[in-house]
Amino acid sequence: MASSTISLPISLISCLAIFTPVRASTRPIEATWSSSTYGPDGPWPAVEVTLGNEQKISLYPGREFQSFLLTSDYCNHNTSIPCYANQAGVYNDARSQVDTTGSTGQIQFQAGANYMLGLDVKGEATKSWVDAMEIGGTTIENVSLALVDDAYSAYPNGQWYPLTVGCLGIGAPDTINQSFSNQFGPAINASLAPGYLFEHNTTASNSFGMHIGSANPRMSGSFYFGGYDQNRIVGDILTFRDDYTKSITLKDINIKVIDGSSPWDFESLDGLLASGNSSISSGGLQVSVDGCSPYLSLPQSTCDAVAKNLPVTFNKDLGLYFWNTDDSKYTQIVNSASVLEFVFIGDSNTKNVSISVPFRHLNLTLTAPLVDTATQYFPCYTGPAGSYTLGRTFLQDAFVGANWGTKSWWLAQAPGPNIPSPSVVELADGDSVRASSNDWKESWSGSWTALKPEQVGSSATVSAPSNPSATASAAAASSSSAAGLSTGAQAGIGVGVGIAGLAIIGAIAFFFLRRRKAGAPDAATSTTAYNANNMSEHGYYAPVKNPSSPGATDASTVVSGHPPNMMYNQQYPQQYSHQYPQQYLQPYGQVYSTELPAVGNTPTELPGSTIYDPQFLDGTQVHNHASPQQSYTSPTSAHSPNAGAGPSQAHGQPGVI
Repeated sequence: MASSTISLPISLISCLAIFTPVRASTRPIEATWSSSTYGPDGPWPAVEVTLGNEQKISLYPGREFQSFLLTSDYCNHNTSIPCYANQAGVYNDARSQVDTTGSTGQIQFQAGANYMLGLDVKGEATKSWVDAMEIGGTTIENVSLALVDDAYSAYPNGQWYPLTVGCLGIGAPDTINQSFSNQFGPAINASLAPGYLFEHNTTASNSFGMHIGSANPRMSGSFYFGGYDQNRIVGDILTFRDDYTKSITLKDINIKVIDGSSPWDFESLDGLLASGNSSISSGGLQVSVDGCSPYLSLPQSTCDAVAKNLPVTFNKDLGLYFWNTDDSKYTQIVNSASVLEFVFIGDSNTKNVSISVPFRHLNLTLTAPLVDTATQYFPCYTGPAGSYTLGRTFLQDAFVGANWGTKSWWLAQAPGPNIPSPSVVELADGDSVRASSNDWKESWSGSWTALKPEQVGSSATVSAPSNPSATASAAAASSSSAAGLSTGAQAGIGVGVGIAGLAIIGAIAFFFLRRRKAGAPDAATSTTAYNANNMSEHGYYAPVKNPSSPGATDASTVVSGHPPNMMYNQQYPQQYSHQYPQQYLQPYGQVYSTELPAVGNTPTELPGSTIYDPQFLDGTQVHNHASPQQSYTSPTSAHSPNAGAGPSQAHGQPGVI
């Protein structure tokens, strides 16, 4: 009897030893999308994060390395009323110091303010900063930030316009954290979100997957660290190496009718990329993909070739094309089942892979400060840019993701508004993404209009569908949860269910044995009704404006003979006993307990000028609109582009925990 009593626990322990999965607690971290959309050139969906002590800010996802934030001082440095940056929220670095959550971290390196590849950004260099960031309910300590106080987007007319939304850092190839040299002591480390989550066993890989969605038709965004939604990938997947903003080969751009009659005198038209430009060879054009940039920044010859088939007028001041909304062809084209098709060279150089952007997503809206009144426009941009770029316009209909641990990134067609329920896949270290079996054309059913012959043969106005279907079949939706779990997660669930079953059986047996022994009296049993209102809801937050700076605009001061921005008599809790046996002062008012170790490297900054041009034109000047400020003098700043010169620049590097 004793033998049988002991054998069950031993067997159970043996099973647990065999089946307990490695990193079983990992899971993809899903970002929360703001319920509002932003930008004077979209509008665009944005991810919501919380910095420091309840500073809620919405950001466009897509910047490699650090996140770029517009600060509360930004509104003090430009005269636009209202301050457009307040709509998505601005970061108050002075408040973060009062709250003892943020600091310069003694980092002297200053990144250029040009965080967009497809648009020229001019102004002063940023200020490096670190603070805690909460995304999707998970906190990442000491996140690498670049604070933008005084920079503007420059357009062909020579005017500089205020920036409106910052950009969320999404990691970098083979990189865990950024390390910055420091003349006062050891290198300073700042976290990159996916690397931090991976190294702290929160996610199974240093990775991300995103599809930003759209505002019109409304299509929710999808963003995960450590995983991806498989239902956001349709068709063939392009695989590339290194940086996701690295140039790739765009083979051609075509106009194509997917369903119904054509609003043109053709069903498809190719060769638009190189049309009228002999410098673009048959091999295609090198372009970058960038979630921080808004437009399709392409050669003017390419934009003109596409525009020749559209009822648009080129606006040379902004380098964009305005839709002629009074033309009958306008509604026929923008609401039709027609697309602008981007053709890329596949992995084998023999197979082309296409990503289609419906014309419904190419009918965007310009608002203040770019124009005085809301204006519909076609987002092909011909102005100055760091490189030819496919920005958020393109990413409305493209999935992009990366496994930074393998230095691989992917690009694929994303679905239309009829998206099945999420099929979330945890991306293991070394894994690649896989496409769904969903039909792309069907994903747009009800969200565009298959034109009839009588509509295109007349001056009829075609309206957008008013009630597009927002969900796919129940069968497709029901496959989302189980299909998306990794093998390890499924094994963990199986073991967990088995253990739970044994625990329940044991508890029941214990209960009845105790009742038999003690003789339980009758008692009233209470039942608790499930109330859905008691359950926390995963929803959205409205953007919150941060209070103005409580002190001077420059929160950092330099004391002769000491490191800048120091709170004395505090020390780094992390001891550098091997390289630096002495103690180093700590600029934080709280323990810097999650700092990652440094391994030296050199940062790669995006192209673009960081020279501050004093020829400032106020952001509210648009088309002869008088500016309330006729001249501008650059404020004196301790963080000028030359400040901090001396220490080597910082870069993300593979960290070792």
